[in-house]
Amino acid sequence: MQKVTRLFAKHLSITEVNRCILIVILSFIIFIINPFFYTPANLRLIVVWGSIFSLMVLGEMLYLIPGGIDLSLGGVICISNVLAAVFILRYGFEIWLAVLIVLITGFAIGLTTGLFGTYFSPPFRFMLPVFIFTLMLNFVLTGIARIITRAFPIYGFPPSYSLIAKAALGPIPIVTVYLLIVLVMLVYFFYFRPIGWQFFATGLNDEVARKVGINVKKIRIIACCCGSLLQAFAGVIVGSYLAVGSVLIGPPYLLPILAGAFIGGISLAGGEGSPFGAILGGFSVYLIENIIVVLAISAFWKEVAIGCFLLFFVIFDFYRRRRAVIVSV
Repeated sequence: MQKVTRLFAKHLSITEVNRCILIVILSFIIFIINPFFYTPANLRLIVVWGSIFSLMVLGEMLYLIPGGIDLSLGGVICISNVLAAVFILRYGFEIWLAVLIVLITGFAIGLTTGLFGTYFSPPFRFMLPVFIFTLMLNFVLTGIARIITRAFPIYGFPPSYSLIAKAALGPIPIVTVYLLIVLVMLVYFFYFRPIGWQFFATGLNDEVARKVGINVKKIRIIACCCGSLLQAFAGVIVGSYLAVGSVLIGPPYLLPILAGAFIGGISLAGGEGSPFGAILGGFSVYLIENIIVVLAISAFWKEVAIGCFLLFFVIFDFYRRRRAVIVSV
């Protein structure tokens, strides 16, 4: 038990603990306003969708830490749930085969992004070509999904497809199990394998990383492949949970997931962040949406609430950094 405690103390920063405490305090305040917030049904909803959002933020994190950014996540999620629906319902593929093809497609999208970004970096910073390419991909993939479906939702999945997202291991939703498995894998590779510090070194300063022998292009291609693979998996999960293939699934997630990454302490400049912070950011973003529903606030205020929440954490983070500089001086 002491070893586990030391492990978390080593890799869970005080900033993440502070953010977690702030979110717990906010939840308690909402509970005082409306006791429905802590009902079993609502808590399960928070756990399920918080886990799904966390998977998306983890996918974004894999792009951000080595110095990139993923603006195609909405398109990847969109095309993933649509392709799964088309393969299963139109072409009669087995569910496992359809999901496998979708995941391979997500991996291929990440590979293409990584190759494009590394080809033009240098002379440009990796962020620039990846920013342009993923922005283009977001439009292209969403457009392809619209062409395939003609903007009509696809229904009629077999019940077994919904089990991908709605099954449970005892009281634990299966999507939370997926999240825990991904978390364990990322913690292992980030903190117990050399590739972990290579990710962070690449994001902090790629020129220095090259001089110490790190294959920067390889690291960034791996990051893009794994990031888009996670987004494709998230798209399958959302489509499975809602039992629909729709072009409306995916594009609205882009800005909230980027906000969740920042709330979780992942630097947009690269080289800073952790899987624990990403999960915290994912749950924070969905918590905001849930609070708006629980308090019966108009859905039009969702963007305002996320923006204010993001501003609060920005001020909190800047104050922490400023105080640290003052103390060091």
